Amino acid sequence: MDWLADQAARNPEGLAVRCGAARWRYAELDAAATEMAACLAAAGVVNGSHVAVLLPNCPEYLVLVHAVLSLAAVLVPLNTRLTRVELQWQIEHADVALLVCNASTAGFATVLDCPRLELPGTRATAPALRINARCDAQFLLFTSGTSGRPKAVQLTAANLLAGAQASAQRLGVMPDDCWLLCMPLYHVGGLAAALRSCIYGTAVELQAGFDADLVASAIASGQITIVSLVPTMLQRLLAAGAETVPNLRCVLLGGAAAPKELVLRALGRGWPVFPTYGMTETAAQAVTATPAGALAKPASVGRPLPGIGVEVLGSHGQPLMAGEVGEICVAGPTVMNAYYKDVFATQAVLRGGALFTGDLGYLDDAGDLFILQRRVDLIVSGGENVYPAEVEAVLLEHPAVAECCVVGLPDADWGQRVGAAVVAKVDRKLEVADLERNCREKLAGYKVPRSWQLMISLPRNSAGKVQLAEVRAAFGAAQLWDGKPRSEQQ
Repeated sequence: MDWLADQAARNPEGLAVRCGAARWRYAELDAAATEMAACLAAAGVVNGSHVAVLLPNCPEYLVLVHAVLSLAAVLVPLNTRLTRVELQWQIEHADVALLVCNASTAGFATVLDCPRLELPGTRATAPALRINARCDAQFLLFTSGTSGRPKAVQLTAANLLAGAQASAQRLGVMPDDCWLLCMPLYHVGGLAAALRSCIYGTAVELQAGFDADLVASAIASGQITIVSLVPTMLQRLLAAGAETVPNLRCVLLGGAAAPKELVLRALGRGWPVFPTYGMTETAAQAVTATPAGALAKPASVGRPLPGIGVEVLGSHGQPLMAGEVGEICVAGPTVMNAYYKDVFATQAVLRGGALFTGDLGYLDDAGDLFILQRRVDLIVSGGENVYPAEVEAVLLEHPAVAECCVVGLPDADWGQRVGAAVVAKVDRKLEVADLERNCREKLAGYKVPRSWQLMISLPRNSAGKVQLAEVRAAFGAAQLWDGKPRSEQQ
């Protein structure tokens, strides 16, 4: 499987990547990937080796992706926003043989316990380890888990190819397409867009990250036909007065629930919005609405892509009628084959050939899907997933914290922000600065609580379960805690 080599043979002069003033034709990109593959092989990478990538969005990232795939190795993209503790755990869990970095990430990579290769370069700092562990996949992409530990999703080339084919039937493919890629390549949405463009033989315009002015300028140039955004990004573009142009035929809007008011406002200003629903476990897109469908049903994400089945099941696994709320289940060739080294988690979500997403929603009479809640305990802040259990585990490490509860709170800019309700141990004093400092040492910035509430005790039901609705209500009904003890709460 070498999609890049295939395009280079059939379409050598076709534009593959544009990044700033630089341009790469398919033949040039393939030559760079071949050279990179030789560097990886010299560092000890062989068929099945797990190669982790700690890079910002850059052309070398795309070159490396194709080089790894050409060697039949396994790509392990790492989130550059994670802390050393988080990254070290992922490296060990994924049995990484070699970590690839560049000048911008080398300083951070040096504190990680893993053989590494710094780009540009031809030798690793240590021979790559020959890990015996193997997974039946070409990609290991980490996603958060309800247990508080991330899970490594195994995706195959067949998963990504099926996703590209299904997406093409819904979005269409034009010879002059150029996909503006401002989402991180370590996210499935960013990686999938890059690989789909290669499969189609179309171009990608790569940006270092999301900057509203740069994205607006790229769209205004008339060279962009498709862009992937999360709702926060679209909100910022609209707030900045960015205008769409006729050449822009698709705004794929996903990564978090899109408020229907945002969808209608964007459509009203001429933006061709395609609300979508998917996840790492489904290789990105699974369900997508067209602009016409979104205008008619702005709260819906539309219908499943061709070849993908979606059902809404009740608590006993029974299919529900239209309008009945239940768990959303996805089946088809884009669904992952397993979580790496996590048999129990895999068995919990893969049953009868279907992925039980944990998300709640319903189908209407026409088969359009409506999402009510994106995973029961998941916080989606600016398109980034935050699981409360992971944040709570860090908070509970503080010697003055007796118990805590982390919830998502509404946020006009980010969709949700992280809120932490904390109960102090008897005769112990809590300072927000200490809690924040501890969190920032061990958690990515988007996981650190933005709102804090000191409580005498957490509200629980008769079974001892924390009542999340009451915790959220405490943030709205009470003044947010400034970290200092209050006499009435002692």
